[in-house]
Amino acid sequence: MVLLQRVFDDINIVFPKRRLSWRKKGRVIDVVKPLFSGYLFVSASQRQVIRLNLWLRTQKVDIWFLKVGNFLTPISEQEMIIIRKLLSSDGIVEESQIVKAGQRVMVVSGPLVGLEGIIKECSRRNRRITIGVTVAGEERQVELEGNWVDVY
Repeated sequence: MVLLQRVFDDINIVFPKRRLSWRKKGRVIDVVKPLFSGYLFVSASQRQVIRLNLWLRTQKVDIWFLKVGNFLTPISEQEMIIIRKLLSSDGIVEESQIVKAGQRVMVVSGPLVGLEGIIKECSRRNRRITIGVTVAGEERQVELEGNWVDVY
């Protein structure tokens, strides 16, 4: 991705990632994984995208583009807004602080504030929140880090 950004400095390339904690042999380690495995988001004009596509083909890079017919598929403005809201300045989705009041889950801080409607599942034990995010018209389930806060 760094090479792409150098070659195409006039194109904004976003590769969203998420930070997760894993228990391994009694220790907790932090790992950074792709938010949407296999997806690379490019903000560019149609002419720039065609140029990028041609360059990738000449480099024999094994990348697939999401296409409908002969056109690359743009994602909607609403989908872009949600993805941008999730990402911090370094392109990584950090943990959210969660409070559960009865059957209702409330996010008190972090990237999921105001996005409670996309939460599908919560696991207090694993510190995971499963969300549903629509990308190119299809819903993708993604696990994010969630820290449960007890309210007294």
